[in-house]
Amino acid sequence: MRNKNKACADAQMATAFDRLGTKGGALVGSLSLAVVLLCVIMIWPLQAAAFNQEGGLIETISATALLTAGLVALVRFPGLSRLYIALVCLLLAERELEAEVYTEGSVLFVVLEWLDLLLDATTVRIALGVIVIGGLLWHGIPNGVRALRIRAPFLTVFVLAGSVAVLAQILEEVSGFFSESLSVTMATRLFVLEETLEMYFSIGILAAVLIGWPKIRSEEIQNDKRSERLPDAR
Repeated sequence: MRNKNKACADAQMATAFDRLGTKGGALVGSLSLAVVLLCVIMIWPLQAAAFNQEGGLIETISATALLTAGLVALVRFPGLSRLYIALVCLLLAERELEAEVYTEGSVLFVVLEWLDLLLDATTVRIALGVIVIGGLLWHGIPNGVRALRIRAPFLTVFVLAGSVAVLAQILEEVSGFFSESLSVTMATRLFVLEETLEMYFSIGILAAVLIGWPKIRSEEIQNDKRSERLPDAR
């Protein structure tokens, strides 16, 4: 029985990766470009800082990726038990944007100010906490274990994105702890690296949402049922 389950899991994993295989070259290219960008930032941090300011290019890309991930999750993962996925992405996107960066009275300024006031309400925070924690306990953890067993590609991307976020947080802590002894160049280098890693995290979350759960088993069952209903061609 164990061998049968293992064979099924391996077949699911192989099929899922086969579906991603045609995009393997793009994936390798994207990772290579990400590494090159980090190297460039480390060499020229002062020049790169122009793109890492509040409301700058890097932060805008981060917010856009998280916002897109949230909207895609609303469509791909309907239902109350899976609402936490979209909710977390949208909350992270809101966190990336600061109302003060935009012109007072503009649409973005008004929307972000309204969201800040809304999220400061105790009842809203309690409701969000219940949805997120309940979703994680009811759906997230059980499905995470299943994804780990079949080595689902989206989980690999999610773990990589989470690792990048942890590294960005470590850089922020190091920068704050040694702020008085760091040179301007080194402090700027740590800052731009942190912001860039946060952008990678956002893009990774979007990629994980787009990849989603492999529907191999359900698709095979549906195909088998369709085959049974078809009349014998002979």
